[in-house]
Amino acid sequence: MDFEIRDQSVRAPVTKPHRHEYFQIFANQAGAAPHLLGGRRCESLPRSLIFVLPYRVHVAMVEPGTRYQLINFSSKFLRSDFALSPLEMEEASISIYPELTPFIYQGWFDFVFDAAEFAYVEALLERLKNAHGHRTLGTLERARGTLLELIGMTTEKFAPQLKSLAEQRVYLQGHTDALRRVLKFIDENLHRHIDLTEVAEAAYLSPNYLSQLLKKHTGLAFVDWLTGRRMERARELLAHTAERVSAIAHRVGFADEAYFTRRFNQRFGVAPTAYRRSVREAG
Repeated sequence: MDFEIRDQSVRAPVTKPHRHEYFQIFANQAGAAPHLLGGRRCESLPRSLIFVLPYRVHVAMVEPGTRYQLINFSSKFLRSDFALSPLEMEEASISIYPELTPFIYQGWFDFVFDAAEFAYVEALLERLKNAHGHRTLGTLERARGTLLELIGMTTEKFAPQLKSLAEQRVYLQGHTDALRRVLKFIDENLHRHIDLTEVAEAAYLSPNYLSQLLKKHTGLAFVDWLTGRRMERARELLAHTAERVSAIAHRVGFADEAYFTRRFNQRFGVAPTAYRRSVREAG
């Protein structure tokens, strides 16, 4: 796919959190369609645009009777030299990648237009529909120009807010919020087997994004980081409860006590029973 545009009549909206490898713009013409975007709620009011980065987990809660246009396009259609990872997109410099600006900061405020401005937006949408339906030599170049006009006018209208967000480096808060969701899910499910995909879905992230985020902030791969969380919880339980080692092993996700003991010894240099004894002797 290079680009496509369609309205609400073509197919029903996806009602579960999902992600895709292309960019998306949701143009709400009438009605309401609030989005959950990477765990952050965005109000999609009439005469507004929602900008979705590739691989960002999202879901639109489209109310009956809502009229909208959906634009999907590939990264290469937007910019031929585009080669950023999902995490790199969020941290991209808006001076180097101005086309990404509204996509990066979607969720921090809503892109809502007045009647005159949105009339121009709808004219651009109509131009994109004509290009999509009547393709010939030069059509894609004109469509790309129209798309950049839509992104550019949005960026220009909200330039003060976007510049302020860029200066505040709000994506760091986004990373903190994402890691908080990850930690909450993991701490509530340490007693069982969990994998990268399940944790990412629970935190409204893509597996690739979560893997990169953990590596950036902890220096560890997901499995190593998860094992570390299990070991830290086990150490707390050994120090502050009288539960048997076998019970603690099960509470932190190890079915086999011997394997748990070996991993605990590898991490802390002491067996679980010896660690508990040393804590009690120290008072």
